Amino acid sequence: MHTLTIEFKSAEHLKEYISLNNILDEDNILIQIFTSQNNKEFILNLRNNILKQLPTAKIIGATTCGEISNNGALTNSTIISFSLFEKTKIETSLKEYDTTSFISGQNIIKSFDNYLGNELKFVITFTDGLNTNGEEYLNGISSMNKNIIISGGMAGDNAKFEETFVFNETNITSKGAVAAAFYNKDLNVYTDYSFDWETVGKKHIIEKSAQNRVYTINGMTPVEFYKHYLGDDMEQLLPAIGIEFPLVIKKDGINIARAVLSKHDDGSLSFAGNIDEGSIVQFGHGDVQMIINKGIDSVKNIIENPVESIFIYSCMARKSLLQEDINLELLPLKEIAPISGFFTYGEFYHDCKEEECNTKLLNQTMTIVGISENIETTDTISPNIFSNSRSQSHDEALYRAQALSVLIEKTTKELESLNQNLEKKVEEEIAKNLEKDAILQVKQTQAQLGDMIEMILHQWRQPLSAITSTISATQLYQESNMLTDDMLKDSLEKALSYSNHLNTTIEDFRELFKINHENSNILLSDCINKALTIIEPLIKQENMTITKDFNQDIQVFIPVGLMMQVILNIVKNAVDILIEKGIVNPQIKFKTYVGDDTCMIRIFDNGGGIPEDILPYIFDKKFTTKSDNKGTGIGLDMSKTIIESKIGGKLSANNENGWAVFNIEIPLS
Repeated sequence: MHTLTIEFKSAEHLKEYISLNNILDEDNILIQIFTSQNNKEFILNLRNNILKQLPTAKIIGATTCGEISNNGALTNSTIISFSLFEKTKIETSLKEYDTTSFISGQNIIKSFDNYLGNELKFVITFTDGLNTNGEEYLNGISSMNKNIIISGGMAGDNAKFEETFVFNETNITSKGAVAAAFYNKDLNVYTDYSFDWETVGKKHIIEKSAQNRVYTINGMTPVEFYKHYLGDDMEQLLPAIGIEFPLVIKKDGINIARAVLSKHDDGSLSFAGNIDEGSIVQFGHGDVQMIINKGIDSVKNIIENPVESIFIYSCMARKSLLQEDINLELLPLKEIAPISGFFTYGEFYHDCKEEECNTKLLNQTMTIVGISENIETTDTISPNIFSNSRSQSHDEALYRAQALSVLIEKTTKELESLNQNLEKKVEEEIAKNLEKDAILQVKQTQAQLGDMIEMILHQWRQPLSAITSTISATQLYQESNMLTDDMLKDSLEKALSYSNHLNTTIEDFRELFKINHENSNILLSDCINKALTIIEPLIKQENMTITKDFNQDIQVFIPVGLMMQVILNIVKNAVDILIEKGIVNPQIKFKTYVGDDTCMIRIFDNGGGIPEDILPYIFDKKFTTKSDNKGTGIGLDMSKTIIESKIGGKLSANNENGWAVFNIEIPLS
């Protein structure tokens, strides 16, 4: 067998190509058509032009989010591949959507002759990209015959999410599936896939879902969830932005992404495949270098197998992420055999481990299927196949994207490690202290962990939203052919600036939770500012004003992380009071003073002062004015212990003209 591929230009050009390449009208020809022209009339005219010259040819096709040929990734084109077989019989079928995607999968496979026999070795299938649940469709096929190797994907419409088409030589539909069956028990079929997206941020629980439609994540609708973590603009960009920021779950030991396909009025989202209730998910982020390296690994694997043609069905998100560098993972494959395919809304991958075979719906992946009627492996491979070279003009942009990927990966892992260490520390404290007072202190430490995580979320939300908006705007300019080198450079610099801010925040939190709090020299003002950097996003969110009057400044020798914890606790308590009392024009003030032997930090809030009847008791560990479900922070008693036992100073409180005042006195020697 062999495959010939052409980019369609005109009917005359196509006719000439068929003639020059001696493509004869035989039953064992499969023609795959991948087109960005999401126009039914165009597709029917193209199909009729082909059938006039090759009336017995078998055809399957889909609309796309980009096309793949021996020239690499293309946009706004139409690719036609002619696969000519000597020993393999081809049969095609198209079925309209029927009741459920599962039944549609059963119907498509039952439409083939002797679908349970061993002659039916392989099926390529495409579904519409918006109405079919790809996972249920594949489950329907597997319920009839799980040993048939399946490849293909879900049709696209250039990220418009309006209408997609699949078709064969006789029919076309925007709601259904098409398939080509290969009858030859000796046909060699090799499948592989590449994912390599990193998970980002904390883990979340799917609380309510029905197959591929998700209703609640961590107490929020999915639309609210995307807005919360990626910014308010995300609601307008969904579902398209959901392709670039998928949810990642683990199934059968591998990470699988689920991309958003549609948004509903109730705030729920439909994904390309199922997400079960109780599933643990994280956001996915594309790691540029890992994706490129895995592409090289795919080439190394495939050359060990007999391959005469390669079909590639890859996610549109990879194309969006890598831009022109998508060819770094595509073009090495053409050195082995002719390549063709398209960029999808979901990819079908057949996985066989020992005797157990199953077909999975994947997202964000590049799936590869290599086929051959011969048993010989590739004899000659270009020495440049593993060079992974790119034009120098793309180096800077690629390196910046790689840097951003590494930064997000590292900071995410550090956050996870930080949380794990904190939880472990709490468990150790519980094991050491069984008395009531010790248990109370452990509970306060647990509450502090909750406060700190909430502050991390506030601190990260704005820069992550800014990064997302910058990338989305750059993509829109690029797709509109308005992107200049200066605009690209400016966007990348902004993204790296926001990322550096995230990295700085991580270092501040690391300071807070050091196990060994050793004294170090720091300016009094710098210590205050480091603490305020962490909580300032929360203060701004509540429209509060914070003022600083560093009347005098001096270098102090203190455990910086512990002092930051005390400042954060006092300020967080002030924020809670101001919110609870609904204070108009809420304010928090800082003043510093330096004496001969001591210096002082005074923290004011205009929440009406501390009631005189409870003022004497606020530093008692057994006293609180908050209900169980609202008690947070390390507690004023622990703050007093830190200042007086760890730092050797004093912590007191009083009222001045309706303002509550906390006084932190620090020794200078």
